[in-house]
Amino acid sequence: MAIYSSTGAHAPSNPNSHSFPVETPTIVAGLVQHALLSASTQVQILSIVDETGSATVADIVAELPGHCDPVGAIMALVSAGILVAQVCGVLDAQTIVRRPGLTLDDDPAAAAEPNEPQPLDLSERLNTLPLGLEEVAVSPLSARVIVGSGADRRAFDRLGGLHRPGVYILLNPEAAYVGMASDVANRIANGRQAIEVQTVVAVVDRNNGLTLDDARALERMLWSRLAASGERMLLNSCPDGAGVDPERYEALDAMLAAVVLALRQRGLLFVAGNTRAVLAGPRAEPRRLGALRPFDSAPKGDILELSFGRGLVALMAKQAPDRWLLLAGSDIRIDTAPSANSTTRFLRAAWLHGGLLAPAVDGASYTVTRDLVFASCSAVTLFCAGSKGRTVDSWQFIDPHGGYDPRTSALIAA
Repeated sequence: MAIYSSTGAHAPSNPNSHSFPVETPTIVAGLVQHALLSASTQVQILSIVDETGSATVADIVAELPGHCDPVGAIMALVSAGILVAQVCGVLDAQTIVRRPGLTLDDDPAAAAEPNEPQPLDLSERLNTLPLGLEEVAVSPLSARVIVGSGADRRAFDRLGGLHRPGVYILLNPEAAYVGMASDVANRIANGRQAIEVQTVVAVVDRNNGLTLDDARALERMLWSRLAASGERMLLNSCPDGAGVDPERYEALDAMLAAVVLALRQRGLLFVAGNTRAVLAGPRAEPRRLGALRPFDSAPKGDILELSFGRGLVALMAKQAPDRWLLLAGSDIRIDTAPSANSTTRFLRAAWLHGGLLAPAVDGASYTVTRDLVFASCSAVTLFCAGSKGRTVDSWQFIDPHGGYDPRTSALIAA
């Protein structure tokens, strides 16, 4: 058996001399026969690699502080075919060492021969994509969910990653309270919400990517999902939400779906029903949808019409002083004015996401696809027109017998 030295001085005339073997060592009874490898050293190196599937040269060297030539020992195992070194250009401290046949990303191209340099494609070295390829951007939002007991709620304040915008749930077996804050940790630790708290759930973005408006929107979305589940009595009323565009709403909804799934798997919330329905979420908040009716039948109540914008028309039915039904087929202005409140802008995004609004064929407006319930005539008017300024007098009563009823204004205001 040849003995390889790794401690001799390199001859000046031999610039390519190295400290690892140039011939394949033999293996006897499972041990690589090499001067730099004792049985203990071999087992220790392999255990370091096997702990996570791979290790850098620097990682292994750090674990062999008393070895005279740890890199030489590593390369002896490489030469024997026990390990593979993923060398890119030159061997250095960051070179990754692994078992043969295994790659970090299951890429067969990464299973190169030991010591064989793997040149990077020019586009990869320049951090650009080859011509004709495009990387599609995905949402950067990544939920972080922290759960604790009500007795330990002050411990949330000691977690630095929660001092940022987000939402929270306070729970007991019968009830729930959904809230938001610019500093979730502080609100959980010091809040005075009217609920006997047994469990606390905090939700933030891992990368601190939520704005205050995002948190307000997320609060309403989470409240709506809990209300739809019926698992707890909600102690606070429906939050106002915030005006977010449809694309941001979709990103927030995807983040919330991951939170819902995590809480379901933890057995805390959203445990009823099938997973598909839980992840899909509600199409609308409770008591927002009118009853299904044939498209050619009129709903109960007095029917009124609003003309606004450039040829846009909406219809609604007054069914009670606190129940006004915006009818399917009505036009909704796409843009909202600064005077529109946060709920008006939030509902556009939410109902587009849920399919309760759809772009009109001509692209000039949205179209209502289901009868939608509002608590007042002014709320319907603001939602349709997207701005304040129009009053109840803007609606015209549709006389089922034809003509105009002079009592229109009084009927609407009643």
